Amino acid sequence: MVTKKQRRKSKTKKIDPKGFLLLFSILIFSITILGLFLVLSNSTNKISPPVYEEIYSKTPDLNREIGKIDNAIYESLYQRGIHERNILFLAVNPRHGDGYDWDFTELLVYLSDNNSVLQFEKIIDTELSHLKPSVSFKKGKANGEIVCSIFALGFFTHKIRFIPKEYQKAIRKGLPKIAIIIDDLGYDRDMATSFIQSNLPLSLSVLPLAPYTQNIVFQANRMGFELILHLPMEPKGYPDLNPGPGALLIDMDEKDVRRIMNDHLNGIPGVRGVNNHMGSYFTVEEDKMRVVLSELKRRNLFYIDSRTTSQTVAFKMAKKAGVSVANRSVFLDNDLSPKAIKYQMERLLGIARHSGSAIGIGHPHKETLIILKDYLQRFKNQVETVPASKLVS
Repeated sequence: MVTKKQRRKSKTKKIDPKGFLLLFSILIFSITILGLFLVLSNSTNKISPPVYEEIYSKTPDLNREIGKIDNAIYESLYQRGIHERNILFLAVNPRHGDGYDWDFTELLVYLSDNNSVLQFEKIIDTELSHLKPSVSFKKGKANGEIVCSIFALGFFTHKIRFIPKEYQKAIRKGLPKIAIIIDDLGYDRDMATSFIQSNLPLSLSVLPLAPYTQNIVFQANRMGFELILHLPMEPKGYPDLNPGPGALLIDMDEKDVRRIMNDHLNGIPGVRGVNNHMGSYFTVEEDKMRVVLSELKRRNLFYIDSRTTSQTVAFKMAKKAGVSVANRSVFLDNDLSPKAIKYQMERLLGIARHSGSAIGIGHPHKETLIILKDYLQRFKNQVETVPASKLVS
């Protein structure tokens, strides 16, 4: 006689080990696919771009010491109560020597009297003394000024002129003009959108063959931003240092250079001008730059020299060819620390106060966007921010 308990056991089916293994495999596969989908969905708006070239790319040791000097100057002047309107930058000019490239910086610091000059002379002495032995400095007097000359690794990198009131020249009247270009757009759609929606007055420089260039161009035209072609050119160190797709190379003939340029320019509706991406090798070659500039003249487009090398011939040749041109004044974000970007912003404003105008070049980094937003009120009060096309001549 079969009991109820035995009948219940007989109705219970045994689990097939093969079926269990199949079910488990399907579950693991599904989780893997889901995870891959989430990763891809989070990365579809950002693809790694080619690196951007700066004049320090081959001399990181000198760059590091110059950064320390810049920080010492920032701490000595901007953090000690001198009003920024009394700090003027004559220029930030590229220099070259013994295989090194660097930016030479000259500042004028206007102070109320001789006691203030002596006070800040001591402050800068103290800050710079912490940087020995790689940094050295010497001081002298000339025409009522105290002049501090600063050297990094033996290279003359900075000059600071402390000027008491009786020797000061009148600061330029009227609002100085600045233009801010954001380079290397095309690889991070979300970051580009953040800049476009930031209400900052910017010129946008897009790489020609980047995956999101057309989307960014569409957004920029719709929102009324000035568009620039960020034209890739061969750098020193190519092909190890790669400017990315669509670059102009030294071994190209004139026909290829013109064809590539026209393809890039035709692909960016509303483009107003060009600035170079990398190009430390290409922009020193007169024959090559002559072709580039002739195409720009034919299209009535301007050229901004990014000055990725102190030996560039672009500005001089553009002037000679009748192409509207300007130089980059400052790279804003070679160093992404907030203090470094702020110091570069002060450089930009200081050059504009002295010269009447200045052009800053930044890149699509969240750190750059945050600092630019922090400076928005000062832009409104202290300068006139204009498209880059307004500062060419």
